[in-house]
Amino acid sequence: MTRIFAALTCVFALAACAGPQPMFNGFNLDGWQSDDVVPWVVTDQKIVASGSGDSFLVSKAEFGDFYLRVEFWVDATTNSGIFVRCKDRSRIYPDTCYELNIWDEHPKQEARTGAIVFVHMPPLAHVETVGRWNTYEVTARGGFLEVKVNGLVTAVLKDADPTPGFLALQHWGEGTVKFRSIEISPH
Repeated sequence: MTRIFAALTCVFALAACAGPQPMFNGFNLDGWQSDDVVPWVVTDQKIVASGSGDSFLVSKAEFGDFYLRVEFWVDATTNSGIFVRCKDRSRIYPDTCYELNIWDEHPKQEARTGAIVFVHMPPLAHVETVGRWNTYEVTARGGFLEVKVNGLVTAVLKDADPTPGFLALQHWGEGTVKFRSIEISPH
């Protein structure tokens, strides 16, 4: 009887049983849309934005409760981030989304990599990310939001806005940022 119940549960909650779902297939930007300010390209199975300018690559899908895992590489000059639960595609800002910062060299170190800009600063852990591959992990369940960089908890919110929204990857200013292995598990 237990096996039957488990099988039926998987049928009705397929996403939960299927595990992480890739949001990037390694070959193109299907499922994403760019604002075309800075070119977002796929090179060697990585999403790359480089040069000068402020730009976002935005998911077409929206998510409420989820576990997100993203690998990123950034150079020292780039201000980047991952925005979650965004509501308005024309206004992607830290006051309309949760911005998980990627910028070790931020002039205000309380907003450096691992901080949730304007909401949870400084980060709980100091993490160095420049010039190597790193991992962001985000757990969003109702009003609970937990952020990890390279396995270290950098921010926890217990009163986050639970409204579903889209995700956005950021390139701001100068330099290069790369993303790969973007996976989400809806809860």
